[in-house]
Amino acid sequence: MERGNSGEFHYIEKTIMKRNMLINRRHVLRGLGVSITLPFLETLARADEPPARQRFVCVANPFGMIADAFFPADAGVDAKLPENLAAFETLRGRFTVFSNLDHGISGGHSATHAFLSGVRMQEAGAMPDGNVTLDQFLAEANAGRTRFPVLNTSAGSNNGGSCELSWTRSGVLVPAEQKISRVFRTLFVNKSAEQAAGRSERYDRQGSILDAVTAQARAMNQRLSKRDRTKLDQYLTSVREVEIAIHQEQVWVHRPRPTVDVKEPQDGTVTQQLPILFDLIALALQTDSTRVATIEVPGGFDARGVGLEPKGYHAYSHHGKDPKLMTGQRGIEKYQLDQLGRFIGKLQELDLLQTTQVLFGSGMGDGSAHTNRNLPILLAGGGYKHKTHVVMPDQKERRVPLSNLYLTMAQRFGVEADRFGHSTGTVGELV
Repeated sequence: MERGNSGEFHYIEKTIMKRNMLINRRHVLRGLGVSITLPFLETLARADEPPARQRFVCVANPFGMIADAFFPADAGVDAKLPENLAAFETLRGRFTVFSNLDHGISGGHSATHAFLSGVRMQEAGAMPDGNVTLDQFLAEANAGRTRFPVLNTSAGSNNGGSCELSWTRSGVLVPAEQKISRVFRTLFVNKSAEQAAGRSERYDRQGSILDAVTAQARAMNQRLSKRDRTKLDQYLTSVREVEIAIHQEQVWVHRPRPTVDVKEPQDGTVTQQLPILFDLIALALQTDSTRVATIEVPGGFDARGVGLEPKGYHAYSHHGKDPKLMTGQRGIEKYQLDQLGRFIGKLQELDLLQTTQVLFGSGMGDGSAHTNRNLPILLAGGGYKHKTHVVMPDQKERRVPLSNLYLTMAQRFGVEADRFGHSTGTVGELV
């Protein structure tokens, strides 16, 4: 392959590196001045694997948080928690709230999709990894080790506002499963032998179709303009992602799913589904069905479920400092944080919190003012030295990008990376 096709070469080179990440670079055959890097060997992979599996869960909403209800007034381990973080009092030492972290972008609702990437769609083409989000970035490094490299879920309908949380490196939005019954069946209900065979056959057929499409597309490359070649390279990248996904699913199609002593849940409103969804994600981590998951608290949040007038979540978020609307918004936010605190406590009981990084936040800082600054960020678990509240520099010239925290988290997860999005380094406050 010619290096002139830099996008394709760079992608394949990175893919090979990620596939063999657990192989120590010293594992080579040497003789007579020649060194040959070994292929993937399970024995050596087990020897190099970190002593504990790393996991990641992101929970996000589309409208941010009222600042004084989320950020402690003081910094440090003993900072007094605001009312909406009351559920976290028993979790001190296991979580940190960050002030003054964001991506340095604006646009209100149109910028919230960059929450987990730091990269807006319109600039993705100029970035080495596009606008790939942290969940997909970690899933790539973890591909093949679990049935689901990543599990993207939502507690209900996105009517009224969507997080648009998860994006592949080729710029494709990954839809979140909105029904808990389907999440349960995906995780724990086995297909019949006939269904499994049929799916395997479809995978084989899809793979051969993709091979044919790829060959035809490459044949066109010499006749295209530079701009069209760039578009074609992006297309081929998308094809490769599908090929990789199909291959990974083929490996697991005949393997039985774990058995759990839980009945299939019934679908419902956001407030009915969110607690159950948290429990399902905990089960998914416990059974090692996945190590990467996202949970969206969608715009279709049912305010009546927390004792409020049946206004939409979006309407409450646009409170304009109206006391009544702000009270409602605080109630919606407190419900989310109470459920998050319960989930973190459950991971602690299951002895999973030390190896699970739980990120909570939003691409919106203040939903009423439509600002994307000072995003509400809470990080729990992961084996960090948590400090309850860390206040990052707020001067423009010293401001730390949120992507620095994401790079820190990726490295803690085990990814050999020196950048993520617009990162300028890592965050050393918790290490």
